[in-house]
Amino acid sequence: MQISARCFRKALLAILSLCAVLLGPQLTTAGETPERAQAAQPKSPAENRVEAHPSVAPADAIKALEAKVSEQQAQIQQLVGAIEQLKQRLDELPQAQALGPTQGQVASLAPVIPSAAKAAESSSANLTATPQPEPAPVTQAEVHQYTEKVEQLSKSLDEVMKNLGGIKLSGDFRFRGDAQLRSGNQIAGPLQNLRSRYRLRLNLDKELDPRFQFHMQLSTGPLNNGITNDQDFAGTVAKHPFSIAEAYIDYHPNSRFAVRGGRMEEVFADGMRFLWDDDVRFNGFHQVVTIPFESHLLGIKSLELRAGEYILSNPNVVILSATSPFVSAGFQPGLKVRDSNLFHPGFVAKGGLGTSWSHQLTGDIQVYRNPNEIQLASLATGFPVLVSNAIGLQLSGPMTGAGNATTTPGGAIFSARNFQIGRVAYRLEHKGWAFRGREMPAWIDFQGSRNAGTSKLRDAFMASANLGGVKGFGDVRFLYQFAIKDGNALISQFTDDDLGTGSGVNIAVHAVRFDFGLTRFLQWQNLFFIQDERRPSNPAEQFFVPLQRGANTTFRYLGQLAFTF
Repeated sequence: MQISARCFRKALLAILSLCAVLLGPQLTTAGETPERAQAAQPKSPAENRVEAHPSVAPADAIKALEAKVSEQQAQIQQLVGAIEQLKQRLDELPQAQALGPTQGQVASLAPVIPSAAKAAESSSANLTATPQPEPAPVTQAEVHQYTEKVEQLSKSLDEVMKNLGGIKLSGDFRFRGDAQLRSGNQIAGPLQNLRSRYRLRLNLDKELDPRFQFHMQLSTGPLNNGITNDQDFAGTVAKHPFSIAEAYIDYHPNSRFAVRGGRMEEVFADGMRFLWDDDVRFNGFHQVVTIPFESHLLGIKSLELRAGEYILSNPNVVILSATSPFVSAGFQPGLKVRDSNLFHPGFVAKGGLGTSWSHQLTGDIQVYRNPNEIQLASLATGFPVLVSNAIGLQLSGPMTGAGNATTTPGGAIFSARNFQIGRVAYRLEHKGWAFRGREMPAWIDFQGSRNAGTSKLRDAFMASANLGGVKGFGDVRFLYQFAIKDGNALISQFTDDDLGTGSGVNIAVHAVRFDFGLTRFLQWQNLFFIQDERRPSNPAEQFFVPLQRGANTTFRYLGQLAFTF
């Protein structure tokens, strides 16, 4: 019979006590004589009388010894009785307590039956194993549930690993094959650029407290190209730069107000390739105020008031010299050269039309101050004073992306007097459609803009239709877009450079996209662009564009593997 450690200690203590009583008179401590040991024992009244009256020693001594023996026998009987009671109590304990722990003490993948539920048997009975029923077959639902739990644990572990000291790490890595093809003619020369590229972005996010959040993004990409983070497979074995693409502090005291300052994505960026390139970032500030609605007029649930203020340059020229490159951009000698800025206020109204439909209406206006400095930075004479001085590096060439009409061929003065661009955008979206068990969200998007700073060739328009979305293996996405951007409509250096190859404006483009999910972190993306130019140069109107109508059609294909982590 197996007993618990506690009961074993009690029994052992009782036995040791019994031995001490029985053998006590014969034992002496180390170094003591028998006489000293005997003197140390307590004496009975009879023994005391013998010592006091030696004459009566023989008779009284015998009686005293008999009394002491009787007393010891009584004590022995009491101890034996206590041991018998202890043995009975041990026999009455359920044997199951010695067979295994109760439920919750052992973690196992197999079902565990609480041992306390087993019947107790007597100590003399032989233990017999109770036959266990065969485990029930595992159903598909149980396998699916187990798989979901494993995935949740994996995601939780990923989150823990990402959060190092409260800093959340994320990013993406993209391989891209880029093919640009155009046959040459008397208007424009041939284009045949087949290249491999990659993009690496690393995000660091830190919540300082519930109101303040810090964000930083490091990215590849040439320093003189603000509208791409792609890095060509070129330069022999030279190391590629990895620089700050984003860095800002976001302050949001509540859910209705937020302000951000630093280097950031534009406040109206939407990833549609209409206003902005996906990779362009601005230095400055923006604010967002959200006003919720309870009446839901026309399904509108909230109204966001947005505003962005961005600083594009800091010439730091108090008195302009007649030989300065700024003179070619229209600045007067002897006067101060002021900064170039972008102010961008507007609104976004969001709402729902039932349980599956939603829509969004956007209206905004871009107001540029001293926009010719943007064009000057794209010229060989201008980038040293506008760009290199600001970043403390001597760049290899001017900023890329030029394409707007200028008053002279390759000049620094835009044909448009000003850029005051108003835009309206509307999106209608449906969620709930599925194909073979996969969600297929669908939306259509329309955007139109006009530059009020000029009277001709000032409009831009885009229509987009999307079906599907990629979240995991087997998911697909189809996207079609058609866009027109006139030569004075938008700033070419900031708008998309994939939709517009060689020029971001004065173009008409058909774009088709197909994405396929390979895993939850990997997509295969395919983008096709067919581009034609809109207008030729017109010297009579001081309208000169780098890529004119009459050039042969430009074809472009982007095939890429996009990893996220």
